[in-house]
Amino acid sequence: MLTNYIEIDIDKIIANIEKIHNINKDVDICAVVKANAYGLGAVPIAKHIEKYVSYFAVARFEEARSLRYSGVKKPILVLGYVSPQDVKKCLDLEIEISIYDLSLAKEINRNLDEIINCHLAIDTGHSRIGFRSHELDKIRELKNLKNLHIKGIFSHFSTADEEDLTFTKDQEKIFSNVITDLYGDFDFDLVHIDNSAGFIRLRSNYDMARIGICMYGLYPSDYMRERKDIDLDPCFKFKSIVSHVKEIDEGTSVSYGRSFVADKKMKIATIPVGYADGYFRAFSNLGEVLIKGSHARVVGRVCMDQIMVDVSNIDVNIGDEVIFYDDIYREANKIATIPYELMTALDMRIPRLYIKNNKVVEVDDYLGEIYED
Repeated sequence: MLTNYIEIDIDKIIANIEKIHNINKDVDICAVVKANAYGLGAVPIAKHIEKYVSYFAVARFEEARSLRYSGVKKPILVLGYVSPQDVKKCLDLEIEISIYDLSLAKEINRNLDEIINCHLAIDTGHSRIGFRSHELDKIRELKNLKNLHIKGIFSHFSTADEEDLTFTKDQEKIFSNVITDLYGDFDFDLVHIDNSAGFIRLRSNYDMARIGICMYGLYPSDYMRERKDIDLDPCFKFKSIVSHVKEIDEGTSVSYGRSFVADKKMKIATIPVGYADGYFRAFSNLGEVLIKGSHARVVGRVCMDQIMVDVSNIDVNIGDEVIFYDDIYREANKIATIPYELMTALDMRIPRLYIKNNKVVEVDDYLGEIYED
């Protein structure tokens, strides 16, 4: 029996993809499965959704390699840095890379004796990676690098999930101007700038949209959640159980540092989840979990492997189900972060259960794989 686990509903992911794709069926969908599919499991998810998307995107070579080794056939793009030493491996595995710096591109070219597919990254204001609009001469020098085939060009929106789209439209204009200026120098097969927010808000008509957070049923921001331009269905639930129940008297302290001292007689439940599982210590005396339809507040500091919650007004027994992040936006706001961070922090020691047609079709249990008889 699993104590802590994450349920991932594949059907809901597919439904979210289809809702997003319905915005413009002429645009290809690139499923962003970096950071282990935002913490939910890149390999199982990619295998189950492959026929519904045209591309996959990851942040690192190792993530792309893992997908290929698992049998994923669709094109994979690494959005970030790939070392010149790993580029030959990308070529062998038919993994596409991003080009955003001339000197790095030259080194990559020298390390190859065959042509690799690349996507040209343009910095339109995100200031992360990419050639800037005044560096067109550097971009044109890429034509001399015979082992680099510039298949695509892309950029990334930084504020498309906010109410004011002024900066987003400025970014799009810069991107469009760069493409126009490079017309005749490169023949781009794929042009893409839209993230989840950009595609939903702007409903643009580029060749491909890179869909991340919305694929998993969450909105990129509280603003977009309130607008609800599209009806998304969260695909995962993080669950545990009550492992102990006790009554404490007034004046009893709870957990490390005695940061919580009961001001009255209370009933406390212990749950075997802690910061080693990715439940942040910042939730100490602040977070809430759901037990039997009622919220129970964390009391005392979050421990490495356990938390204690106030269940004074809930009929609780050992073994009762506990749900974390029943409202992940609310919980994220409590500790001044975003749902993305809560998701990607979920540790690999928590088993992932994948559900299709209301049945568990796969279990990713890292510790179980190591220690099972």
